[in-house]
Amino acid sequence: MKKNSIKKIAADMYVEQMKWSVWFIGIIMIIYLAFRIIGRLLNFSFTQNLLVFSAGSSMVYMFVIGIIAGATFLPQFLKLGVTRTQWFYGTVVSAILKSVTLALIFSIFAGIEYLFSILFNFEIDGSILNNFPASFLLYSFNLFVGYLTGWLINIGYYKFNWIVGFLFIALSVAFNAVYALIWENSIITLYSGNLNNFELEALAPSGLSFPLSVSGTLGIMLLILFIIRALTRKISVKIK
Repeated sequence: MKKNSIKKIAADMYVEQMKWSVWFIGIIMIIYLAFRIIGRLLNFSFTQNLLVFSAGSSMVYMFVIGIIAGATFLPQFLKLGVTRTQWFYGTVVSAILKSVTLALIFSIFAGIEYLFSILFNFEIDGSILNNFPASFLLYSFNLFVGYLTGWLINIGYYKFNWIVGFLFIALSVAFNAVYALIWENSIITLYSGNLNNFELEALAPSGLSFPLSVSGTLGIMLLILFIIRALTRKISVKIK
């Protein structure tokens, strides 16, 4: 491959997995519209905006494709002459791009929806706009952590036997638990407009401020990446 193999790997993985994401985005949109239509017909209140509605499902989706793609692409790239290091960094860049892209896509749709709610006078929660930068950052964090924990499980099963693989599931659950503890109730706080201009106030019962929560999240990400890098540095690959 070319000297800029990391960029090439990142681009190829990004394009391929975003093709998968088109289906996911379409399904989420259909389900969301169905909720809104049914809410109108049955006269029950459904004011949740699209960004909040998609947050949990998007994290699960990234977790799943992290499991699927974690080591699936490795044999293919090695056939093309890339190194494990190039594959690792290319995968990381691709995961970051996907996380930001999905967050951006759902944010744009949510913004359009909010404008329509004003024009056509239907009720929707627009409080997310009060803290959009923080909400967007947290949404992207959710997706990236989801992908990394899925990737970690995939590598554990790929490198070791299925018994050891269960330990990686437990490790992934532990990382997600710590991440959830750091941001406990923060999605509600951010989307309700209670945090203004990234004030250094507590977002969670743990008392962590926004900067400390971000720092803790970055620490989790780096630790997961360190483990994956250590496991894949000399990983044996079955090339068919």
